[in-house]
Amino acid sequence: MRRFKCIVSYDGTAYVGWQSQCKKNSIQENIESVLKRISKEDIKAVAAGRTDAKVHAYGQVIHFDTNFYLDANRWQWALNGYLPKDIRIKSLEEVGDKFHARFSVKRKQYDYLINLGEYDVCLVNYAYQCRHVLNLEEMERASQVFVGKHDFSSFCANSLEQFPNQVREIESIVFSRNKDILTISYRGKGFLRYMVRMLTATLIEVGRGRLTAEDVLEMLEARDKDICKHNAEPQGLYLMKIEYNENEENPLEIIEND
Repeated sequence: MRRFKCIVSYDGTAYVGWQSQCKKNSIQENIESVLKRISKEDIKAVAAGRTDAKVHAYGQVIHFDTNFYLDANRWQWALNGYLPKDIRIKSLEEVGDKFHARFSVKRKQYDYLINLGEYDVCLVNYAYQCRHVLNLEEMERASQVFVGKHDFSSFCANSLEQFPNQVREIESIVFSRNKDILTISYRGKGFLRYMVRMLTATLIEVGRGRLTAEDVLEMLEARDKDICKHNAEPQGLYLMKIEYNENEENPLEIIEND
């Protein structure tokens, strides 16, 4: 049995997300269907994170195991030949069986894009169209509340019954602007379900003047599942990059991702 690691990019607009769902169009289902078409084997594609409907990726990582013989270059060529045009294998290499796309993760980066200018029909599926004037300085100040290791129970959709440990560490949150497009970049070891989108929605509320950094700190410390009422739209979210401990023998537990 051989294991292959792939870096995958996709436009999530037409899909229900990464994970296969009964009779619905998912990224995983499309990739596994092509793997079977090539190899005649039932091959499972294991991803680093489960992106949701309409969420995009430039740097999703998957692995798959197979007995079918093709070298890495031919696997990549064959997969891209059959996959839809909005899913692309950017790179493919053979790796050892200790590598795991999900459990060997060292760090992830998610970007959230906000259009601060006029409504742009060409960006409807690729950025949040913000109708409000935002105070970016206050947003940046409030964002630092989230940096470090915290219990993010107030800012995720995972139930405490199913996932009692909701402590995660965010290494950095960085704001950058290119003309009318604001990008908020989140880097950390792992993110809970809807966590990045809920953090972003909260920062937007700060930018609108409806919350302060002090309010955000109180929300974080409350560890209250009902305190965050907002979830930023999915089309603004991108899984940009994943870094690995390639020889990880004691895998990290990464909870279901946005």
